Amino acid sequence: MQKLQILLDKTGSIVHKNNQLLDATGGRFNLFQIIGLTTAETRLHSALITELLDPKGSHGLKDKLLKAFIRLCLEDEFDFQTENARSKSEHYIGVKTNTTGGQIDIIVRDNVNQAIIIENKIYAGDQEYQMLRYHNHAKNYASSRLIYLSLDGKLPTEYSTGGEMIDCKVLSYKIDIINWLTECKQLAVDFPLVREAISHYINLIKQLTNTSSMDEMNKEIVAMVMQSPENIQNAFELEKTLSDVKVKMQWEFWKQLQKSLEGKGLKVKGEDDSKYVKHWKIENYYKKQRNRDTHFGLWVEIYNQDGISLHWGCEIESNIYFGFTIEKNGKGGISNDNEFTSFRQIINECDERYNQTSWDWLGWMYTTPELNFDNFNSKAIFSLADKSNLEEITNQIAEKAVSDIAYVTKKISEIHKTHELV
Repeated sequence: MQKLQILLDKTGSIVHKNNQLLDATGGRFNLFQIIGLTTAETRLHSALITELLDPKGSHGLKDKLLKAFIRLCLEDEFDFQTENARSKSEHYIGVKTNTTGGQIDIIVRDNVNQAIIIENKIYAGDQEYQMLRYHNHAKNYASSRLIYLSLDGKLPTEYSTGGEMIDCKVLSYKIDIINWLTECKQLAVDFPLVREAISHYINLIKQLTNTSSMDEMNKEIVAMVMQSPENIQNAFELEKTLSDVKVKMQWEFWKQLQKSLEGKGLKVKGEDDSKYVKHWKIENYYKKQRNRDTHFGLWVEIYNQDGISLHWGCEIESNIYFGFTIEKNGKGGISNDNEFTSFRQIINECDERYNQTSWDWLGWMYTTPELNFDNFNSKAIFSLADKSNLEEITNQIAEKAVSDIAYVTKKISEIHKTHELV
């Protein structure tokens, strides 16, 4: 144990030295972080990639960046006519059904009816039949490539493919997009504004994918570990415990959050709720390679009348988020139905920061600070090891829950009195 502690101390010294270097050189400065767009799939990631892929984009590099993408990311013979191609984000392909329609994140089309279709996943979960619908849409083109892009290169779920075999290319930000952007940066060497924007974006992706932007620090740690066989053995012993550390820290978060919620008078639904957080679900979250457990958490029923029930909930996908859901006769995924406009309006009036684009949520938002238990690489996450910080953050979530639930239930009561609700 003493030798393990020495290894940790030496690693800490290297990290501290490089953090000082970052502070001294402005290495932490990132434009996208400053303006709060780090995880904005549509406003940042899809928009920027779409612009770079467009031969007529404002970058001025014509089709060089698109050619690089095809060569590096598709790795096959695809005679795509890049010179006259155009890209578009949020491309509407019709009313959504189980097999057709929806909105494609990024599409690039050429003048001979060929297309590159990209489903872009940062933290959002798969939508039902999403990749199946895009796969079917791809059949409208003479030739096409369907891409599923995520932070770490995960496969689309059966929920998205409908259980069917989907011909798609799986790409990751961590490897494929960083490699492509690195070449884009070289191609933009004589375009300083474009080059610096790409540099900021590469650094952001490295942070989102838990990839150190300090290559020299990594080399120094590797050199230190390789100084002796004993150091290597100790490093591997530490690695074995990391998933257990993650499980324990997330479990402690949920236990403390439930304590905070109940301490403020909220009744949390327990074991009989299928989405209730359990220790084995957290273990699967970190230890399963495919179809791991997500979307579990804590739930409080705040309204139930005439078959309509509302819940406040806090759950996890990659980040922790919370908000309000609605069910009719026990069926969810109906939040955007027209008959629930009154409920959505109440949530928006309660706090306009609630995101209302999901069929599963009347409104949801990330915690402040954001807690990404997937990447597990932020000061906010690390701070949860301190019990006082853990209590402070969970109390903030609980206080927000109490305040918003009080507002929503009061408004529902007022509307009931005037018989205007549903």
